[in-house]
Amino acid sequence: MDERVAEHQAWPARAAMLALLGAALGAAFDLLMEENDPFRTAVASFCAVGGITLAFTLERVRWLWSILFALGCGLAASLVFYWNGSPAGWSAGDEWRVFAAVMAIAIAAPLFQSVRDEGRWRLAPSPIHAHGWTNIVLLAAACAFVLISFLLAQLLAELFNLIGIELLREALRESWIMGALIGAALGAATGLLRDRDKVLSLLQRVATTVLAVLAPILAAGLVLFVLALPFTGLAPLWEKTSATTPILLGAIAGAFLLANAVIGNSPDEEAGGPVLRWSARALGAVMAPLALVAAISTWLRIDQYGFTPERLWALVFVLVVLAVSGVYLWTLARGPFTWFQRVRFANIHLALGICALALFLATPIVDFGAISTRDQLARLQSGAVTPDEFDWAALRFDFGPAGRRALERLAESGSATTRTLARRSLAAKTRWPIVAGETADSGRQPLPPRLRVTPAESRVPPVLLDLISVTGSCGVVECRIIFDAPDRAVLVGQPCPDCDLGVRLYAARNGTWREVEPVAPQSAPLDPPAGNAAAGRQRGALADGRVEVRSVDKRQVFIDGEPVGPVFDP
Repeated sequence: MDERVAEHQAWPARAAMLALLGAALGAAFDLLMEENDPFRTAVASFCAVGGITLAFTLERVRWLWSILFALGCGLAASLVFYWNGSPAGWSAGDEWRVFAAVMAIAIAAPLFQSVRDEGRWRLAPSPIHAHGWTNIVLLAAACAFVLISFLLAQLLAELFNLIGIELLREALRESWIMGALIGAALGAATGLLRDRDKVLSLLQRVATTVLAVLAPILAAGLVLFVLALPFTGLAPLWEKTSATTPILLGAIAGAFLLANAVIGNSPDEEAGGPVLRWSARALGAVMAPLALVAAISTWLRIDQYGFTPERLWALVFVLVVLAVSGVYLWTLARGPFTWFQRVRFANIHLALGICALALFLATPIVDFGAISTRDQLARLQSGAVTPDEFDWAALRFDFGPAGRRALERLAESGSATTRTLARRSLAAKTRWPIVAGETADSGRQPLPPRLRVTPAESRVPPVLLDLISVTGSCGVVECRIIFDAPDRAVLVGQPCPDCDLGVRLYAARNGTWREVEPVAPQSAPLDPPAGNAAAGRQRGALADGRVEVRSVDKRQVFIDGEPVGPVFDP
């Protein structure tokens, strides 16, 4: 049965109303976020989520329903932020609660829009799918409009600045004015586009058509990957990278998106041609084995290292993917030629289930930090991990209040080694002293495990350590900081195994360390194009300390004794 989306009457006043409301909420959001306070953060999230939801769902028909729905979504988001506290104090995994709340709202929006159009509880596949795709297209178009508005405002500001009028330029430097500008542009864009259903429908058709064309390519690649697994085994999946599960989940998400692009909103919107149709069926079938491999990868990680909030969230995502892929495989097994119609109905039930689960996980009813704490303590008490190997930093900084309470208990009970390590972990202000096995009372400067200092006796100020941690230059490989003067330091590091070596400059001014820009841009890459051998020699020399800062002669233009322009090689 072909259920079509209701045609909405044009509402010219909507764009103006949403622009004014967006400006007010955007300015309020920025002003509320100036202070690190849980209540202000919650109110700010109410303004942002409620306003965006209203902009995407407001129609002349049953407009009060849209307002109530937006208020409910804003209230749900604000409660999640209030329960989590301010973002500055989040523990590991708390950001996934926010993600779950946003996902629940994003899934609930097309369901609500379909019910609003019908005026009763009736969930037909065609309008729900159409609203879902339309919301995605509308979001992309609105973001593009916001970007263009921002660039236009900057252009006008610079234009007036040419004739000495700096008012607009100074205004755009105020963050609350930028918030108002973004909110107004977003509201105006959604209002204008909502009055042009045919344009949105055309954009949706273009987007799904382009995605559908990519379905055979992804289907062929994933099918070949799955067919190769019996011959290669699963061991290479964990030898090559530690990001096996995210990569597999990304592949499954791509398969889901492209398959639904081919399936369409209704029978008359299904992609034509046997290649596209069979590629969608292949994507629907290949999701299940990929999800199974992701589940094995996640469980092996948990079995080896125990629960953490991140691993528990990964387990949730894997279970959701297993459910979705299982439903797709089951509906496909019932008959490939009628699969498109059945999977559209299946998507509605999956959306309801995922929306309810995401909303439940966004609440504090399930505390992944407490679950992880109990599991890690059980591993410690059973001897599966020794006190010296135990991840005290995770218990102190990643597991939330439950982890800190457990540390307090361990500091008063257990073996002498356990009590000592627990007390030192409680006293640590950052995770680096714990990871490095050092504390404030050890008499040594706490350093990241992979950071080396030249000269070796140099002391790295805590402020400089904080700057290095923010940049992420000391990643999974060696990095070295070189003091060529008491108030100057050069950091040479590699954030990831496949990244190029990078150089950062730091200087102390009036006792405060800051990162400074180099005098001239880097004239040649650190890794020469000769190949991996030269790059490997550089990294080996860096690890051995064969690195220094030299003074070199350069040339530069001087006008009336003042240097002008870049420094260039002699």
